[in-house]
Amino acid sequence: MGLGKQFCEQIVTQRYWKKDDTVIVGVSGGVDSMVLFDLLYHLPENYRPIIHVAYINHKLRQESDAEEHFIKEYMKKRSVPVHVYIWDKKDHPTSGIEQEARKIRYQFFSDVAKEINSEIILTAHHFDDQVETILMRFIRGNSLDELIGISVERMNQKQRIIRPLLPYKKECIKAHAEQRKIPWKEDESNQLGIHTRNRYRNEIIPKLEQENPAVKAHIHEFSEDIKDLLSALKPLVEEEIKRSFKITESGMTVNLTSFSTIEKGFQKIVLSKAFKKMQGANHFAVSQHHIKLLLDWFKTGGPNTQLDLPEPLIARKEYDRCIIENRENVSQKNRVVIESEKLEINQWKKLSETEKIGWFEREVYQQSSNQNAHCLYLEKESVKEPLFIRHRKAGDRMKVKGLNGSKKIKDIFIDQKVPTKKRQDAWLVTDEEDTIVWLVGYKESPLSLNPLTDTITYVLIYQNTSS
Repeated sequence: MGLGKQFCEQIVTQRYWKKDDTVIVGVSGGVDSMVLFDLLYHLPENYRPIIHVAYINHKLRQESDAEEHFIKEYMKKRSVPVHVYIWDKKDHPTSGIEQEARKIRYQFFSDVAKEINSEIILTAHHFDDQVETILMRFIRGNSLDELIGISVERMNQKQRIIRPLLPYKKECIKAHAEQRKIPWKEDESNQLGIHTRNRYRNEIIPKLEQENPAVKAHIHEFSEDIKDLLSALKPLVEEEIKRSFKITESGMTVNLTSFSTIEKGFQKIVLSKAFKKMQGANHFAVSQHHIKLLLDWFKTGGPNTQLDLPEPLIARKEYDRCIIENRENVSQKNRVVIESEKLEINQWKKLSETEKIGWFEREVYQQSSNQNAHCLYLEKESVKEPLFIRHRKAGDRMKVKGLNGSKKIKDIFIDQKVPTKKRQDAWLVTDEEDTIVWLVGYKESPLSLNPLTDTITYVLIYQNTSS
């Protein structure tokens, strides 16, 4: 059965829309979205919605304007309205462009939907996109519910986002385009530097297919099994959240006495779901690693302590409860003054209102766009773990990269004419034996590596927003 007939039967069965409904179709010019448009356009009249096309010109190439013209002319011949958003290259962020592009895309689709009074947005995500997403989330250590992958349908503000091509493989979509001679251009968003997804698509998944040609199908089946499991657990999860959590979009309070009675293995699922409810329309990068840190801290952390989570969140304990909220809501009196404290791997440590330091594995570390960030690159074999952060004390000495022997911290400050106040505020990173690895912002030890070195295992990063 051809794709056109399969798609028609799917629409008849699922009834995503009524005949007179208006839908927004996200079209990039790539083969996937052009095929989605073609399938919609050629549905029988009784099932065909009113179609509007939304297109984003990313201004990434010389051909960008020509590709916009191609879309407009193609749709004009078919009497289909086109809505265009120009995302000028000068407005692109220097980092996190994939996330920003996604945000821009869905906000534009939503704006168009509001403008024409539509409640349905269609995108061209397909089976292969789904497999890539599930595998990427699995490798990143995402929560169980995120391993379900891309939903066929979800809400975005007041609109329904539907992905009707999710059941179909890329090869099937391309075959349909070739058979029907559908013109298409390279998707301009492929130029956004989305290196991780491209690596999974072009390198990792093909290698997995060499081990088992059916690996994509198995990944998809795995995702469906998780979906069924979570569906069965949903009533129990909701009951525990109602019993132990008070949740708003900006924060939540956990009753630790009540939460501690939940079976240990079930606590992860409950806490992960609580974060999802708290997030609302926001997207905090809370991974399974952070969930585990929180669960350990619930048991071992003392009262009136705090735990830094991905921006902008912070957790603080008040005896039998934990408050997780936006750090901007936390007053200065709740800050913990650090004398000497162990750094936890893959976690930020708050040093003051404007300072923080993090110790990350290279695979986890993301390049900071903060111009006031300082980094130190280390090899695992040379580091005597764990690492600690503290201020200087009398008699401190360190070996300095590029110099023979060791030097007093006091003399380093004198040589660099560092003011007394800054000397008092300076931070030192030390190893298990209290050997100074880094005089932050001033001197590095011989353990420091060039950032381009292949053997880097760890990255220490210090940020000060007041500098």
